[in-house]
Amino acid sequence: MLPVHRESIVIDGLNAIFPKNFDQNYVDHLREGGVNVIHVTIPDVESFSTTYVSSELTTLFVKMRKLEDSVSLVTTASEMRHMKKENRIAVLLGTQGSGFLGLELDSMEFYYRLGMRVLQPTYQQRNQFGSGCGEKKDEGLSELGFDWVERMNDLHMLISLSHAGRKTGLDAIENSKDPVVFSHSNAHAICKHVRNIDDEEIRACAEKGGVIGLTPVGMFLSADIDPRDMSVDDYIRHIDHVVDVVGVDHVGLGMDLAEEYFYRREDIVAKRSSLPTLTNTFLSRKEDEFLASGKEKIPFAEIYMPPWIQKMSDMPVISDALANAGYSDQEIKKILGENFLRVFERVFGS
Repeated sequence: MLPVHRESIVIDGLNAIFPKNFDQNYVDHLREGGVNVIHVTIPDVESFSTTYVSSELTTLFVKMRKLEDSVSLVTTASEMRHMKKENRIAVLLGTQGSGFLGLELDSMEFYYRLGMRVLQPTYQQRNQFGSGCGEKKDEGLSELGFDWVERMNDLHMLISLSHAGRKTGLDAIENSKDPVVFSHSNAHAICKHVRNIDDEEIRACAEKGGVIGLTPVGMFLSADIDPRDMSVDDYIRHIDHVVDVVGVDHVGLGMDLAEEYFYRREDIVAKRSSLPTLTNTFLSRKEDEFLASGKEKIPFAEIYMPPWIQKMSDMPVISDALANAGYSDQEIKKILGENFLRVFERVFGS
C-alpha cells in the first residue's frame, strides 16, 4: 500500500454490501484495503414496502452494534474525519431509490432521523418521482419529483443520480440548491451503457459543485472487453476522461461491490426479467455459463467485477494505478476521498 493511500481518507461513494453480510470478515477487508468511509445502501427499495426497508435497516443496525468497536454510523463530514483518526470505519447510510417513500414526503423525516443521508430518486425504472436510466422514454422529474428535490435540500440530504434517467437527472441537478453526486457512474463517451453518463451530465454535476464516483463494474467499463480480461487501466480511462472534462476536483470512487453476496439461479432469471438493461454481451454470456453449469450459486464479484477488484481489500491497486498514470499525491487524495468529503461537508454540514 502506497503511503498516499494510507494517509488519505478513502471513501467508497457506493458500497453494495448487503446488511446480512456486514460482519467482522468484511470489516477486516475494509481495513486491509485502507477504506475509511463507506456509503452503504439498503437494497431493493423500489421493489419492496417500507416494512422491508425497516427490516433491512434493523439487520444493519444489529450487525453494526456487534462491531461497534470498529464501525459507526455517521452523518457529518467531521465525524468521518474523526473516525479516520480513530482507525474506525464510518458508515454513511442511504438507498438507491425512493419508491419506498410512497406519495407522502413527510416520511423522509423519519428516515433522516434514523441516520439516512443519501437518496436516489429512481432505481433504473420509472416511479412516482421520475424515470430511471433503463426507461426508453424519460420525461424528467414528475411534480412530486420536484417536491422530492426541495425536501432533500431542506433536510440537508444528498441527492445521488446514478440510476436516474438523463432528463430526470438533469432536472434534479438544475433544481437542487445543493451539490449532487453520481455515486457510481462511468463515462458514456467510453462505454455506451444506459447506466453511464454523458459529458453534459458530467459538466452539469461539476458546475453544481458535485462529484462523479467512478465504478469498476465490468459492464460499465467497456462493451468490447470481457471483464475477466480487464485491467485497472480500463478503470483509469474513465477517471482520465472525467478529469479531462471537468477537472480532478469532481472525481471520486464508487465501487458498487456486493462482497459476500451470491446470486442463485432464480436471482439471475428474475433480474433478467425486471432489469433487462442492466447487462451487456459479456455479462449475459457469463450468466448463461452459470445457468448451464448446474451450480446453485455464484459470487456477485465473479460475475460483475474485473479480477483486480474482487473484494474491498483490493482497493490499494487503484492508488497504485493513479500514481502510475501520473497523478500527484494531492490529486490522488482528492480522488480517493477528499472530493466526496467536500460535498458531504457542504450538504450535511461540518
